[in-house]
Amino acid sequence: MKKFYVKNISTSAKIEGEEFEHLNKVLRCKVGEIIKCLSADGNEYISRIEKIENDFAEIKVLEVKKCDGDPKISITVFMGLPKKEKFEFLIQKLSELGVSNLIPFESSYTIAKPKEKKQDRYNKIAIEACKQCGRTKPLKIEECINFKTLLSKISEYQKCYFAYENSKNGNFDDVVGCNKVAIIVGAEGGFSNDEAQKLLDAGVKAVTLGNRILRCETAPLFSVSIINYLTNN
Repeated sequence: MKKFYVKNISTSAKIEGEEFEHLNKVLRCKVGEIIKCLSADGNEYISRIEKIENDFAEIKVLEVKKCDGDPKISITVFMGLPKKEKFEFLIQKLSELGVSNLIPFESSYTIAKPKEKKQDRYNKIAIEACKQCGRTKPLKIEECINFKTLLSKISEYQKCYFAYENSKNGNFDDVVGCNKVAIIVGAEGGFSNDEAQKLLDAGVKAVTLGNRILRCETAPLFSVSIINYLTNN
């Protein structure tokens, strides 16, 4: 069933903007067609297209169902800001894996620099990934922060981990029973010794991701997959 992201849906709604362009010009939907609408509220709205005009379509909700695709726990990934194509790849894949928040940060070894006016593009990628993977609540992508601000946010989580190549036996086993966790992954160059020590001093748990060094875009996917397995997320 074709899926569309619609704000402020109740018993009926209008599909406008880019979602309407996709409905009308790409998918060429017709009046009377049954579609599925998502609205970031945990529900799926099985709907019928009632009218198609030049710049909007009207729908009528036929059935409301709870979505099973939304994550059961809140996972935040703090990501050392990677290059554009890697960051956009991560938005897609972390959406599929059920991550709730993605927060890029600058540190000693980040190479990429924050780009202004990219938030709309990132949100669009998140919504498309949301529709593809069957969740209703899109991944929230926040503005890039510095390392000091990252440290100030650690206390907001029940458990906070960082992938560290010098950790030999740290794991995620104590995540079971938590409903708000965070994972910190460094940029291409990882963490400086000073940054690693500051994370440890702040109570962040260093974890190993195995005997091989993973790329910066692989490490968060691997980490989230382990947490999903352990928590049935």
